[in-house]
Amino acid sequence: MRTMPHSAKRFRHRIVDDNARRSTTLAKQPSLKIVARKKEELRALVFCPGPMGIFEQSLALQERGGLGTMALDYYCDVERVPYRWLPDNGIKKYLRKRYHPGIDSTQVRSYSVPHIITKIGHRFARNEVEWYRWQFWHNARFDRWIASHLPEFGNLVIGYESSSLYAFQRAKELGLPCVLYQPIACAEKARTLLEEERRRFPQLANTLRYNWFPESELERRREERRLAEAIVCASAFTRQSLIETGVPAEKIFVEPYGVDQSVFEPSATKYPRFSIVWASSYTQTKGIGYLLEALARQPVPDAELVLAGYPYGTDAVALYENRIRVRRLGHISRPELGRVMGQCHVHVFPTLIDGFGRNIIEAMASGLPVITTPNCAGPDLIEDGVTGFIIPIRDVDAIYEKLAWIHDHPQAAIEMGLRAREHVSSLTKADYRRRFADRIFPIWQRRRTMCLV
Repeated sequence: MRTMPHSAKRFRHRIVDDNARRSTTLAKQPSLKIVARKKEELRALVFCPGPMGIFEQSLALQERGGLGTMALDYYCDVERVPYRWLPDNGIKKYLRKRYHPGIDSTQVRSYSVPHIITKIGHRFARNEVEWYRWQFWHNARFDRWIASHLPEFGNLVIGYESSSLYAFQRAKELGLPCVLYQPIACAEKARTLLEEERRRFPQLANTLRYNWFPESELERRREERRLAEAIVCASAFTRQSLIETGVPAEKIFVEPYGVDQSVFEPSATKYPRFSIVWASSYTQTKGIGYLLEALARQPVPDAELVLAGYPYGTDAVALYENRIRVRRLGHISRPELGRVMGQCHVHVFPTLIDGFGRNIIEAMASGLPVITTPNCAGPDLIEDGVTGFIIPIRDVDAIYEKLAWIHDHPQAAIEMGLRAREHVSSLTKADYRRRFADRIFPIWQRRRTMCLV
């Protein structure tokens, strides 16, 4: 894997050189004048080397007639032969994550070779540094593939951080507007917080995620932010992390995700034991160690931790299973999670860093009080003490106290959960698509107006 220079200026020169080496391919692309003649209607390109949030974002533009291409590393139309012949087992469940029934598959493009190579590389990586190097290589290869297909794929470019640099550089050459999607707080913020965490909680250090970034990767992300005309994210916490790196506040737009209110809804039937639901991987990045520490102190006698997720690195939960009652559900679908959440009593998510925290809004829609931190969308969604609780990061005592209060005040906790449900009732997936499209179309209109002047 190529080592990036450490100077931002030299870094930009390297990008220009890389683009020059693609001159044979790019010479076959339409000229800028031809592109300008096609700029009558929006044909947005939404791309990411993985599904993440691009399904809803692409659908948002498709519903308005503004989608050109949705591009990702692997897409599988499970309604078509031969995939629809597969039994509904683990393989088909995995493939469904790479499919959205509302997306017109004729507008989807995928580039799976780097994805396959990276999967193999991850399997044989000897340490986390090697694992991350493979991931960054994957992002860069995917990025180059996108750049080589502009403007064929679209006339407005919407890319995710760490995989958009070459595409944005090419888009600038063609005069196409660029929008960066920032799915999580900035890497600079993560590196600081999680290096602190490695020292504070060494027994769970190898469960940390999103915590290693060489300087070349930080330069790549800074350059993406510089090239983007707008940056969209899902929480005020992510927005603030961007501002702290020097991004102008007026360039950043916050649009919280929506939730399927028919899948996540309150249930009158509860588990017999006081149940705390965890809906994420078992990683200290999400603060699971602090929840386990609080439960080990027995804030609620005979409580049960219901786990929907999987270990990452050391099985953090296994270290505490002799002190707390645990029910492991493993990988479950969203409808299954909705049924589980409705039957629990509270959701705890003491994350150290997150871009949003979909599990928060899902738990609120399920009528649960949520205990979480400021380092996610918690403060955007929760009125502290009214629709849930916002506690400091790394605060075991606060988790203990809030769990004890919820257990000791069952009726007040039910009312808190119902207020939480009402508070997020307008945040549906359709609402998110409307808001996302409303952000993108004005960017297109401004650029179109500039081209006509």
